[in-house]
Amino acid sequence: MSLSRMLHAMAMTAVFLFSALPVWAAEPAKVGVVNVNLLIQQAPQAKAANKRLEKEFAPQQQQLQKLIRKLERLQADYQKNALTLTAEQKSAKEREVAMLTREIQRRRADLQELVNLRRNEELAKLQALINQAIRDIGQQEHYDLILYDGIAFSSKRIDLTPKILAYLKQLQKRKKAAFNQ
Repeated sequence: MSLSRMLHAMAMTAVFLFSALPVWAAEPAKVGVVNVNLLIQQAPQAKAANKRLEKEFAPQQQQLQKLIRKLERLQADYQKNALTLTAEQKSAKEREVAMLTREIQRRRADLQELVNLRRNEELAKLQALINQAIRDIGQQEHYDLILYDGIAFSSKRIDLTPKILAYLKQLQKRKKAAFNQ
């Protein structure tokens, strides 16, 4: 390609770019950023979910604590009476302590697994609600782009986290008000 043709092509490209510039400059993209981890920690729905989980698993926790106290009593009784017990009695007490210890470990692991499953279910609901809140705010306030994962830095000017948190709080208040009616 000759130099004159290359210059002509560059000039035409520049004319095209500069003629389109006012259109781009007239409507800058509206961008926002959200800290989802902060929302998950501070949203009233998250706190309500934690309370529900505590209430749901309180009976199992109480049963587990009861077994732990029983084990502590058995161990204390064994320590106190170890010198007076026969070898057969010692063996029986040690077996009883070992069996109860295994039972506690099994129940603790089962309970932890159930709690984790329910917590993941609640987290999935909360994440869906947060995503919906982000979409709602984005549409209401005409955002072109809202980012939330992998952000190294953002200024407070484009941080929508407080707005989304306020929106989630309003949703929770409305839900409580509807429940109380």
